[in-house]
Amino acid sequence: MSLEKALVHVYTGPGKGKTSAAFGLAMRALGRGMKVLVVQFLKGGGNLSGEAALLSGLPGAELICFTEQRHPLFCKGCDIEKLKSSITDGFRMAASKAMSGAYDVVILDEVNNCMKEGWLDTAEVVQLIENKPDGVELVLTGRGCPDEVIGLADYATEMKLVKHPAERGVKARRGVEY
Repeated sequence: MSLEKALVHVYTGPGKGKTSAAFGLAMRALGRGMKVLVVQFLKGGGNLSGEAALLSGLPGAELICFTEQRHPLFCKGCDIEKLKSSITDGFRMAASKAMSGAYDVVILDEVNNCMKEGWLDTAEVVQLIENKPDGVELVLTGRGCPDEVIGLADYATEMKLVKHPAERGVKARRGVEY
């Protein structure tokens, strides 16, 4: 079941909820018999988040995570050149899958961070947006989405941070933040 004219979503900003919104859309699409691909950048390390663990076992869903990709904030002594290479290779694989037309919804989780940090060429993401099949809904999440990408999107939502328990020293909690 493909969409006649699929659109492009951007979920960005410093607030919580970008990945959660994307996974909510994935659940909605799966509930309607669509095929969903989620590719998670920068969330490696071998432990899937709760939503990723659930999605990975659902019919019609494919989840790809890169165990070697950790954001340098969470990876002491991270080799940035290896990270950039892994992100670029991973994006090209994801773009190829998106271009195949085998999926109705393609979510590239944290791809905006990759562009913001200079670890992924924004031009490659723009090319995917401009050339994706008409029936593929594309969702891009992460902080710092470049204005050029926002300009091409059909939906652009900025999550605004108003208050967060981390400001009081509360650590991320299993089942709520991951």
